[in-house]
Amino acid sequence: MTIENPTNTETKSPATAEVATAAPPAKRPIKCQPLDMKRFTPHRIRMQMLVGRGLMENWHRIFNHLEVTGRENIPAEGSLVIVGNHISHQDPPLLTVATHRHMVFMAKRELWYFRPLGMWIDFLGALPLTREKPELSTLRFMKQVMKTGWSLGMFIEGTRCKVPNSMGRPHLGAAYFAKVTKSNILPVGIIGSNEKTGKAHIKLRIGKPIPYSDDLEKTTWETMDALAELTGFTILERKLAEKAE
Repeated sequence: MTIENPTNTETKSPATAEVATAAPPAKRPIKCQPLDMKRFTPHRIRMQMLVGRGLMENWHRIFNHLEVTGRENIPAEGSLVIVGNHISHQDPPLLTVATHRHMVFMAKRELWYFRPLGMWIDFLGALPLTREKPELSTLRFMKQVMKTGWSLGMFIEGTRCKVPNSMGRPHLGAAYFAKVTKSNILPVGIIGSNEKTGKAHIKLRIGKPIPYSDDLEKTTWETMDALAELTGFTILERKLAEKAE
């Protein structure tokens, strides 16, 4: 489509206009930890467990009436793609609280724009991801980390859903990563993490593992349906985020 510039009467050829509109926007630079296996060591596991199990779990039990159910559904061995619904900035550590698994997170690179937040999610073991076109280097590194026993934590909607008791459009990412790493999906329903501290009643409900498959859409909707059942939330629109108009 040709976009006319009212301050410039020069006519552009269709080919020139097509090239101009097809050019991707420049990425804003971010500061994050390098893709280095030295980040994912036994020391990192101890630190993640200290924050998740030692600090966050006790904090939420004392102040937010934390309740965790379904831990019997967590496989004893093997890497998992641990997938939750997303309603609060508190959700990433809650996946560790729920499962007691050390995990690497895939998060949208825009979160690193705010440096203090970027430092925090670096500490939690997050990797920046360009959702429109993920970098192959990041994907390869993530697979390498998972081969050493780490699980992958993700939120199927890719961003927080701000409609109460609801879930937004899902992305195919969780199903894709499960397929390429040959890891089953473990759904974790998160309830109440968006409520005010002191008045919240946070419930973490762990479902049964969902086998990976070549059919990404089928696996995605199986995961969404499992999360909807675990939380009692409504799926706002049965449409993939990738197919949004």
